[in-house]
Amino acid sequence: MAIQTIVAAIALEHGDEQVARRAIQLAVEHRARLILSHAIESLPAPDHDLPPPAGNATIAGVLATDATAAFERLTIPADVQAQIRVEFGKADQVIDRLVRDHAADLLIIGPGKPRNLRERLFGSTADRLLRSSPCPILVVKQKAAESYRHVVAAIDFSPMSLAAAQAAAQVAPEAKLELVHAFEIPMTFEQAMLKAGTPQIEIDRYRRAKEEAARKELASAHSSLAVQGKIRVVRGDAATALVRLARSGRTDLLALGVQGRTAVSEMILGSVARRVLAASSCDLLLAKKPISAT
Repeated sequence: MAIQTIVAAIALEHGDEQVARRAIQLAVEHRARLILSHAIESLPAPDHDLPPPAGNATIAGVLATDATAAFERLTIPADVQAQIRVEFGKADQVIDRLVRDHAADLLIIGPGKPRNLRERLFGSTADRLLRSSPCPILVVKQKAAESYRHVVAAIDFSPMSLAAAQAAAQVAPEAKLELVHAFEIPMTFEQAMLKAGTPQIEIDRYRRAKEEAARKELASAHSSLAVQGKIRVVRGDAATALVRLARSGRTDLLALGVQGRTAVSEMILGSVARRVLAASSCDLLLAKKPISAT
């Protein structure tokens, strides 16, 4: 289905202009309605050693006015239907409500940074949004100089990774799409095979058989997705392989499927997604289900 509504969460901090630029560019490409949002989480705490500031209502009004003015300085094409929403409250709650109220098909955010120990342990705004967001999330890490040209979708054969590939094809329909599966044989398993007396030639044959089986499964997944693109199987740890692709300079967008499997893992991004999010230099598309899927 088409991308009809985009919500972009803008922190109005240094570097966040690229989030707005990417949102505007995608809104133009998809002729989508665009909602630019900013959440003001709290007012400055009073300092008893300083003169009392103006009333909270006055300060809140000034902050909201300044945020709106910052948005209005952006150059938004006349053919883009854009709204500006500045609200008070916790960022993840404000953004999640906007996404749901407007039935957004895509949420665009910046990578953000953990601001305190709690966020380092339990996740940042991005973590919390991913847990609750009903739509895919695009994390913008690079300047939006042009449309996406080369997209990599990481496939581990889970429903979430297939949904991420579908979402990538919807977000960047004109880009070259490559489905990539990373596989590895644990070193402990190979060592056990050697200790059991397995000849090296048999171990190599086993490795090739595993790679060929992965290639066939990836080809089958590709057929079931009905998307255009190439397939590639790479050896090694998934996170390491994906970070290498994300930093290659050839990949504009990397799509990952994410889903916690237990009550604990649902509290944070999966380990692979977290490592890729921290180390990649390209944009990331994180999805649990296809765009506009129910």
